[in-house]
Amino acid sequence: MKKILIIMPLALLILFLGCTSSALTTMKFQPMQCEQTPWEKWYADGNIQFVKAPTDSELIVAYYSNVYKIELTEVKKVESGNAVCEACGVCPTSYYFSAKVKSSNLAKMTELKWTKI
Repeated sequence: MKKILIIMPLALLILFLGCTSSALTTMKFQPMQCEQTPWEKWYADGNIQFVKAPTDSELIVAYYSNVYKIELTEVKKVESGNAVCEACGVCPTSYYFSAKVKSSNLAKMTELKWTKI
């Protein structure tokens, strides 16, 4: 009986930690007016080749996978619908990108200027 009382909490802890590290969190990246995104710069530098021109989503997935070994899913370009100014480097664009990422990668994605939604 004592073994069960010791093993059960440990098993639950292992199960909980395993589930939270693979849980997905939605994050967003807000580009600024007149500035290239990191993945656009990477693509322009010729660090990757595609058979045909990639979509924004394909390029973002390839960039984070190749450069940071981070898997992104459900990558979308979302029109915010907000009025925006056009000042370069000061004003955000009228859209942002959203993606789902494993919770274990949240800190790195935050460093890379993504925010949790």
